[in-house]
Amino acid sequence: MAVDSILPFLGAHGLLAIGLGFTQPSSPVRPLLLLPIIACCLISVRSSVSKSIPGEVGGEYVIGFIFHASHFLCLAKLSPPLKSTQRERWTWSTNQLFEARWGISPNILPSWPKRSKEAAPSVVTNGQDILVVKSIDTNSKVAPSSIGLIPSRRAFLLKRTWDLAWTVSIICLLKSNKLLIFPDDITSVPDGFLRRLADITPREAFIRIYFTFLGWVLPYCTLRAGHSLTGCLSVLCGDSPERWPPLFGSIGDAYTVRRFYAHFWHHLMRKAFTSHAIFVVNKVIHLPRNNPTSRYLIIILTFLISAGLHVAAGIAPVRCAIYAQTRYYFSIAAVIILEDAVIWLYKSKFSDSVLSAEDPRRTLWRLLGYSWVAFFHVWSISKFIFGSFSCAHPDL
Repeated sequence: MAVDSILPFLGAHGLLAIGLGFTQPSSPVRPLLLLPIIACCLISVRSSVSKSIPGEVGGEYVIGFIFHASHFLCLAKLSPPLKSTQRERWTWSTNQLFEARWGISPNILPSWPKRSKEAAPSVVTNGQDILVVKSIDTNSKVAPSSIGLIPSRRAFLLKRTWDLAWTVSIICLLKSNKLLIFPDDITSVPDGFLRRLADITPREAFIRIYFTFLGWVLPYCTLRAGHSLTGCLSVLCGDSPERWPPLFGSIGDAYTVRRFYAHFWHHLMRKAFTSHAIFVVNKVIHLPRNNPTSRYLIIILTFLISAGLHVAAGIAPVRCAIYAQTRYYFSIAAVIILEDAVIWLYKSKFSDSVLSAEDPRRTLWRLLGYSWVAFFHVWSISKFIFGSFSCAHPDL
């Protein structure tokens, strides 16, 4: 039975704010606070409010808050500055809850560039807008080409309002024009997608591509719309545009599966997931830091944690298909490891073959990479969707 109130989730925010601002970093109260936070989130994840958000993003946000609370309270052990007043503690803890990137370092792309401590910013006028250009610190390791622009409030609001308009338009278009799919389209398809590539019908190929497109575009537009809306509201209330960098990177950087997640897809849950994976690898299993085995085990655990989040937050067919969900996220980690091995072997054999930006072979390799990433997503997502359908409808 759905709970039609999101109030328990708001209560979880209040509990986390109290825990961050008014308990010691090593206090035993902090782990205990996680229990009511988890309970509140599990109640609200089935609310009509979270279900109304397209792409199942609402439920994922609610469950993701549990991991962030655990990270903030017990792993990172965040606490306000010493000698803070009660009002300063409330302000600090509230800022942690509603930080635009939820603790993500500005060095992790996508981001506005960091301001150099030694270089003063310069100002460039562009019509009626003022763009602050971050000056290049001569001691910085950041390449000059990576230095970007932080827009004025007016330019920021115009850009994010436009983002909100086109993403909401796409969401409405996708929700109102769903593809008519019959149960036989799923149940009549035999296993072994890779073995049947030459025998796949146009209908099956179209359905697989449609599922993949919908599975990525709908959450992308929903997250970008929400980020644009909250960014606009925050800036209108006096926040700085600098605190609201782009949520997603450039799709042009996604020519491997690793780069798809590291450079293009959002990082809202990255720190919360990786911190728990690092804790298990370094503190529970006691593997050494900066070890290849440790790094790849952290990748595997991070994607398995993501699988758990999506199972807990998903609709009934997704919760049913735990194996299909786990297999999907494990396949992502496995492919990243495979990509790293192939790239390492290539570089070890052709260590001197560095292609310049003008070399046409570089474009060819990029196109090959984009095709590979697209094929992997079509294969892995449609395999998950087909497995979830079979689980939810065993009688068909």
